[in-house]
Amino acid sequence: MEGAFSYAPAIAAFPLVAFVVALVFGKWMPKKGAIAGIAATGASLVFSLWMLAAVASGETYHETLYEWTAGEAASEIGADTIGFSFGILIDPLAALMLVIVSLVAFLVHVFSLGYMNAEGETGLPRYYAGLGLFTFSMLSFVYADNLLMAFMFFELVGLCSFLLIGFWFRTRSAPSAAKKAFLVTRFGDYFFLLGVVAIAATFGTLQFAGDESFVAAAEAAIDDGGQLFGFDAETWVTITGLLVLGGVIGKSAQFPLHTWLPDAMEGPTTVSALIHAATMVAAGVYLVARMFGYYALSPTTLAIIAFIGGFTALFAATMGVVKDDVKQVLAYSTISQYGYMMLGLGVGGYVAGVFHLMNHAFFKALLFLGAGAVIVLMHHEQNMWKMGGLKDKAPVTYYTFLAGALALAGIIPFSGFWSKDEILYDALIVGLEEPLIMAAYAMGLLAVFFTGFYTFRMVFLTFHGEPRSEAAEDPHPVGWSIKLPLIVLGILAVVAGIANLAPVAKLANVDITFLEHWLDGEYGGIDEVTYSAYSELLAYETGVISSEQVTVLIAAGLSLLLAFSGAGLAWKLYSDPEPTAHKERLGSAGTVVEDNYYQDEYQVWLAEGVTLPLARVADRFDQTVIDGTVNGVSTASLFGSSWVKRIQTGIVTNYAALLIAGFIALLLGLGVYGGWF
Repeated sequence: MEGAFSYAPAIAAFPLVAFVVALVFGKWMPKKGAIAGIAATGASLVFSLWMLAAVASGETYHETLYEWTAGEAASEIGADTIGFSFGILIDPLAALMLVIVSLVAFLVHVFSLGYMNAEGETGLPRYYAGLGLFTFSMLSFVYADNLLMAFMFFELVGLCSFLLIGFWFRTRSAPSAAKKAFLVTRFGDYFFLLGVVAIAATFGTLQFAGDESFVAAAEAAIDDGGQLFGFDAETWVTITGLLVLGGVIGKSAQFPLHTWLPDAMEGPTTVSALIHAATMVAAGVYLVARMFGYYALSPTTLAIIAFIGGFTALFAATMGVVKDDVKQVLAYSTISQYGYMMLGLGVGGYVAGVFHLMNHAFFKALLFLGAGAVIVLMHHEQNMWKMGGLKDKAPVTYYTFLAGALALAGIIPFSGFWSKDEILYDALIVGLEEPLIMAAYAMGLLAVFFTGFYTFRMVFLTFHGEPRSEAAEDPHPVGWSIKLPLIVLGILAVVAGIANLAPVAKLANVDITFLEHWLDGEYGGIDEVTYSAYSELLAYETGVISSEQVTVLIAAGLSLLLAFSGAGLAWKLYSDPEPTAHKERLGSAGTVVEDNYYQDEYQVWLAEGVTLPLARVADRFDQTVIDGTVNGVSTASLFGSSWVKRIQTGIVTNYAALLIAGFIALLLGLGVYGGWF
């Protein structure tokens, strides 16, 4: 396995080559560049699995590929020079994520053969080139070994999302959604950039792992009890961590920077699957996991992460219950599920957060691709009230979609139950000692009910009952290029939970938490702080209700009870052959939720009613005071020089007269001053 890592750069290079090939030669190629993309992502998947096997044998890889500038040692706080480089870090976390990204990207490319090519879509070389660049950007981000490199590919991921969300640029809605996604996430990335600069200036390094990492330097600074830029070390770590968190909140669509994600459904459904499951939205949570050792140094930052995650999980779930567009339901589901991941990481559940990131990638890619299959069946109709009766007409789509729905709702034994239950358990035991965390746990627990409701409302309206439109009466058939990715992801949605059966392990006292062993350094973890999910640095006291086993049963029982209650309510309201809407029962509250709590209107008001007037005042101050002062000085200078220049006549006799007059004035001045007169 020692030679495996020498091929690591190829994992990202393959999709980059596919991007160039599809962009330059795609219009002359079979399937307009799809074959190149499938071959490239397939090769990336094979090499990623090879890296996974190498890490499983106890090896890790950390290599600098290019040194931009040399820097001082990380231990020298406030070093005069900062090292910037490009390198690759493949450890248990990165190896796992490489497999997830390359697998989902490969299946999306295969699915696109039936989804995009079947309808004679124009611009396909541009589409496949965008997918290739997107995959390259995310894979490079995953194994970046330093924060600057991660920031650069973080931004490139955002650019790719802009290009692919706006793929149908001839419509009015798609370019608008692309611009909204770009601007909202850029707002968060502004804080991320400040955080990168602050960390670099403080510790003289941006390396993620090793003895010369900024994590190790920050830990040393806290242990020394010193001051950093006028703050105690832990406070400064909190400030810089929160700045980086701004970018995470934007990319992973957490409150309040979540508003771009539902609009991003204007892009192709395959793009939505890639964005939601394995690339852009996953990038933010993955960054928190990658920097977990740094965040673990600041319990305050972790508590903020947990509270934002718990609130977002509930907030987004409530909006999913009233949406009629199948893709909109899944969009709000994504926001909610990433809230759970943030909740898990914020309470110190590093393993639980990464576990849900993995499971969600599989079942959310399945649900979005399943929604794409439904859209093909329905002749590109997305309104669930015009569907119905598809269960028997498209059994592969139905049963795989159902597997994803059961995983999303957190129904045992599907994958989503195991990871979501582990997050809620971790939040509960910390919340028993920390009131703020208990509030976050309560919101996450309540969100389980809404998740079960909107998930099975979607299933019943889409597949059950009688057909409610001509398209549902006569659905368009789908081919095996669509069915095969659904089957693969459907199997993973069912079985992926066995990777970490934490509740069973606690109840039966058996060691079946494979993912925890994978991530905690047993397979060659580099930085113990990063991989120790329950490190002393978290400074969280945890409690139990009677005993650990009782606490596990209570946490799992409450979660399952709420999930089944939500699903049962959806069955009661929407399982009829001719279901009816029930939004009127919600009254004015339903209107508020359906209008997304007026978040878009609030952001427009904030931009037009607050930011724009302040910008105008600042512009007026700049024009009148700052520029006015500068312009006034220059005007006085110009006015004076316009008079002085008149003595420059070019006539020698005038110059002689001026010299004599000046000499006489000098003599008179000296005479008066010296008392000669």
